Parts: sequence; structure tokens; C-alpha cells
Amino acid sequence: MEPTSQSTNTLSQLTGLGGEALIDEAYARVKPELDALNAEDLQQVNLDVTAAVTTILGLLPEVKALREQIVNQLPTFNILSFDKLEDYALALSFANTIYLKVTQPPDDLAQLNADATKLHDQLLADAQALAQHGLLNGTQLGRLQGGNGYKNLAQDLQLLSSIMREGWDKIVNKSATTADDLKAANQMSVRLMRIVGLREQGPALLADATDQRLRAFTLFITIYEDVRRAVAYLRGRQGDADTIAPSLYPGRPRKRTTDPGGDTTAPTVPQPPAGSGTPAQGTTGAGSAPSPAATGGGSDKDHPFMS
Repeated sequence: MEPTSQSTNTLSQLTGLGGEALIDEAYARVKPELDALNAEDLQQVNLDVTAAVTTILGLLPEVKALREQIVNQLPTFNILSFDKLEDYALALSFANTIYLKVTQPPDDLAQLNADATKLHDQLLADAQALAQHGLLNGTQLGRLQGGNGYKNLAQDLQLLSSIMREGWDKIVNKSATTADDLKAANQMSVRLMRIVGLREQGPALLADATDQRLRAFTLFITIYEDVRRAVAYLRGRQGDADTIAPSLYPGRPRKRTTDPGGDTTAPTVPQPPAGSGTPAQGTTGAGSAPSPAATGGGSDKDHPFMS
């Protein structure tokens, strides 16, 4: 039975889930951007997706606190993409989940086939005995395929179940077959067809899931690296840029510039990982970048979003 709206709302209130986003909805919101990416620009997934998404969701409050400074001091920064960083992270999580499902298909086929074959043989033996006593139509049993092969086995289970259900009033309590056996036969039949179908469609499903995962990762990592560059520029003097927006590649240390003399120098701007592509750019706004004294950052020539 599907949960009611009232029960779902109550659960959300009790667990504090009411304000949480749904990853499939986040994916749908950014899907047009994913589809617009060029295939030759896609990057290989080279980090733990779940760990990366968890990191992003944890740092969002501190990063969002810098939004006004980014708007005022980095006029060419793509603030629309900045605002959708959470959606990009959740979309990557969604695409990664679909990929994992496709690459890890159900592995119960061998056991299912053994159980289904055993039930098939039991139902067939009972049906043949009942037909000999005139309680079932033996002609219909001639349509059985023999149970050889997954598809034939699935079809036979459905046919045996159907024949015995039709004559149930005559055969009930006259054989070892129960109503639960007939229900199990139907369920096993559907399960067999589902797994075989997934195997047959596997290559196409895998290709699509892989492509969507690469697109989600490429968009996510490109935008986040832009965010890191912006944070590094704004917080270079304070020295906490890597704390606010840390690298998602902990094995690749970033350099920090310290200035014991107190001179105003440009912060070391973290570079995106190899092959991350050109940072996303927004429409150039009016005005010019503030002076180093006003921003606490470097000179205009070191501005990460100025040409």
C-alpha cells in the first residue's frame, strides 16, 4: 500500500526532513545544462562521488555567506551557477546512483532459476495428475514449453499458474499445490523476465548512465573549482580559503602564500585539476574590480575573473 500524504508529512516533521531537497528533482532542474555539454569536454570521474557531495553540502553555508562579496567584487563571476551549486552536487549524486544500479544488476538469477525450476516441476507434476483425473484440461498443458531457458521457464510458470487458477474450485485440497504456490509462480515469472530483460538492455543502459554521470561530474567539478578560485581571491589575506572551500582532492596539497611582512600580494589561486576545462563565465557586469586595499585581495591583473 502506498503511504498517504498525511503519513509522509508526519514522518518529515518528526525527522526534520521537510526542508531537504530531492535528488531527482535537483537532477531534473539541471538536466538541460547537462545535455548542453559537449561530449569532448566531459571529464572522467576521479574522486569518491558520495564523499565529494557530502563535503559540498557541509560547506555550503560558509560559501553562501560570501555571495554578496562575490557579486560586488567579482562582477564577471557566474553567480547563477554559484546559486545552483547544491543542485549540481545532488544531480551528481543522482546520476552516480543510477550508474551504480546499472553496473550492479541483480545477482540472484542462479538461485531464482533453481527455485523457479523446482516449483515448475512440482506444479507440472500436480497438473498432469489432476488432468489424468479429469480435473484439469490436459490439452492446455500441451502448450507448455518445457521450462528450458529463462524465458521458457517464465512462460511455463505463468501458464501453469493460470491453468490451475481457472480450475481452482475443482482442485482445491485435491493436490499439494496451494494458492501461495500459484502466487509464487507468477512472481518468479515476472522476476525472471525482469532480470533477463535488464541483462539484454544492459549495454544501452550502461552507456546512457555513464554519459549522464560524466556530464553531471563535469558540470559539478567545473563550477566548484570556479567557486574555489573566487573564495581564494576574497579570502587570500585571511588564509582560510581552503577551510571554507577545501579541495575535493585531499591527496593533492595546495600551496599557501604567507606574507610575514604584511604587504598586499595576490593570493595563490588554486588551479582546477588537470583537464577541468575553462571556468564557467557569466555576463560581464558594469564597473571594474575594486582596488586591492578595498578587497583584501590582489591587484586587477591577479583578479581570477578578469581578462
